[in-house]
Amino acid sequence: MTDVETARQRWTKERPHYEAFGELVAQRLRDSLKPVGVWFQVDARAKTIDSLVKKLLTKKHHTFETLPDKVGARVTIRHRADVDKVIEKIRTLFDSKDPEDKAKLLGPDRVGYLSVHLDNVRLHQNDDAAKEFPPDTFWVELQVRTLAQHLWSEMSHDTVYKNEEMIKQLDPDVKRRVSLMAGQVEVADREFDRLNMDLAATPTAKLLQVLEQHYYTLASQLPNRELSVEVVDSLMPVVPKGDIGAFANHLNEFLAAKHGVIEQVYEKARELGDETPALLFQPEALLIYNLLSSSRDQTRKVWNEHYPENELERIANAFGVSLD
Repeated sequence: MTDVETARQRWTKERPHYEAFGELVAQRLRDSLKPVGVWFQVDARAKTIDSLVKKLLTKKHHTFETLPDKVGARVTIRHRADVDKVIEKIRTLFDSKDPEDKAKLLGPDRVGYLSVHLDNVRLHQNDDAAKEFPPDTFWVELQVRTLAQHLWSEMSHDTVYKNEEMIKQLDPDVKRRVSLMAGQVEVADREFDRLNMDLAATPTAKLLQVLEQHYYTLASQLPNRELSVEVVDSLMPVVPKGDIGAFANHLNEFLAAKHGVIEQVYEKARELGDETPALLFQPEALLIYNLLSSSRDQTRKVWNEHYPENELERIANAFGVSLD
């Protein structure tokens, strides 16, 4: 057991270095997860002094040196179906222990706290930054979870829900209510996955799935979903008639081929500030680029039936397309 006062003094001195390590890990995650093509949010921070002291008081089997989560990081995504892709990418970036899926630890007949934990996430030995942050000293406890799992975790953080010893002391009916609530969150999480797949049966949703996959490789800013649906619906008269799946494949191939050009557009847009076209940080901007490239006049005509032309011109100019 570590002397708590000694730990407090050491952490006061060492914490800024660990904070810098957390920022390095977070930035690498933000940069490297974009190609996965899903929405994500990354948070990382070193423990506060009070938090570290409290952890040592409750985890008496740990010393200051062995405490596993001096730095914690979290990647939050929308859908369960994307967890494995994100984990796979993370494991190419860092060394770590094997992923620990809390759902598997619960077993098939129990519900509760869910997420995937990667412990002892550290730099590769040959990493350029390993001299500043030696892998045998600097590591992160990393969690990957969906938005629904994050809700449960945040709601339970300051309660007894995750504390098995406290739950054992509860009245059986209260225990059951806790389990039922956790189960409802998991059912919702699974249903969001199913809805995401089922919605792809509609033409608009199918196109938006393709567009979002490419959009999130370029930007992390959440779009206005209502506007996305409205704009894509409005532009459907320009989309070639027939098999929507075939057009979705064409759109995917077009955006993949133009990725380098589009990436430059978004890099430049970040420097424009208030001058950035409002619709650029919407996935449907990529559909507009495709349609302007193949059916400029028809796209312009249909657009003007619903929206101001100057907004289309802003998007066209950003992608280097002339409306003249």
